[in-house]
Amino acid sequence: MTVARIGRRRVMALAGAGLLAGLALPARAHRAKSALTLVTWNKAAGLLEVDHSLHAHDAETALAQVGGVSAPDLSRLEDQARLALYVEGRFALSIPGGSPLPLKLLGAEPEGDNIHVYQEVPLTAVPARLLVRNMILRDIFPVQINQVNIDMGGGPDHIRTLTFLGGDGEKDATPG
Repeated sequence: MTVARIGRRRVMALAGAGLLAGLALPARAHRAKSALTLVTWNKAAGLLEVDHSLHAHDAETALAQVGGVSAPDLSRLEDQARLALYVEGRFALSIPGGSPLPLKLLGAEPEGDNIHVYQEVPLTAVPARLLVRNMILRDIFPVQINQVNIDMGGGPDHIRTLTFLGGDGEKDATPG
């Protein structure tokens, strides 16, 4: 991973953490049920890269409830794969008027109290419009808040943020 990519991920993650912290102010005593997804255009590789960051305990709860795992442990590769498949079925990107983009599932990786699930799709150019569907953990936790930060290469001032909660369906990520 390049230094520029790491820097961009930090900017997007900090922006996401700030928004999610603001949404969680009324519940100071408990950690908010929230997840952050970063969608980043990698021009050099011709890829749209997706990084989902979930709290590990919430992910293990999901595996126990819908994944058929009696004692989930995200340090096990098998449970990471189950979680990645769970996420794959609940997140989609599409171009208006077209079918969902064929996101390739790359895998999952624990990091501290979180676990990351990675996806990507090769594209020849940045799409003019992008639709996002994010149902991750919303079938488990009614109060789940999912934030998606989208950076199509315009720099920190051009990051588009979508927030999914309640009965939210697909959303248009086109600035406007």
